[in-house]
Amino acid sequence: MNMKSFRLQNLLKMKTSSKGLSLLELLIAFGILAFALCAILFVYTLCSVLITTSRNINIATNASLGLMEEIRTSSFSNITTDYNNLTFTLNDIPSSKGIVYVDDSNPELLLVTISVCWLQGQRVIGEDKNLDGVLSLGEDINHNDIIDSTVQLVTRIANK
Repeated sequence: MNMKSFRLQNLLKMKTSSKGLSLLELLIAFGILAFALCAILFVYTLCSVLITTSRNINIATNASLGLMEEIRTSSFSNITTDYNNLTFTLNDIPSSKGIVYVDDSNPELLLVTISVCWLQGQRVIGEDKNLDGVLSLGEDINHNDIIDSTVQLVTRIANK
C-alpha cells in the first residue's frame, strides 16, 4: 500500500464519519428544553399565586387583629350593640369583606369571631362567595351559622 492510497482511504473515512448532530437528535434536545421551560414557567406561576395568597392573608390578619384590639378596649356593655354583625372592607385587598360576630349567650363572657373573605383571581377565599357579608343559602359549608374563612380570629371577652 502506497502513501497516496493510504491518504485517500483516510479522507474517505473522515467524510463518512459523523461529527455533527442529526435532525432527530436536535428535535429530542429541543423537546427536552421545551419541557424544562414549561416546568419552570409552571413553578413560577404557582409561586406567584402563593405570594399573593400569603400577602392577602397577612393584610387580613393584621386588620382583624387591629379590630379585635379595638373591640377588647371598648366598653363591655357596648360590644354586642356596636360590633355584632359589623361588616368592613379592607382597602389593601380589592373585593374583600369582613364580618364580626358576637355571641352573647353568656352575658358575662362574650365570644367574638372576626372572619375576612376576599376574591383572589377567580376564586373566593372563605365561605362568603358573593362577598356581601351575609350568610346566604349554600354558603355555610359546615353549618355553624357564621361565615368561615382562612383568616378567622376567635376570642372570649369577660366582663371585668
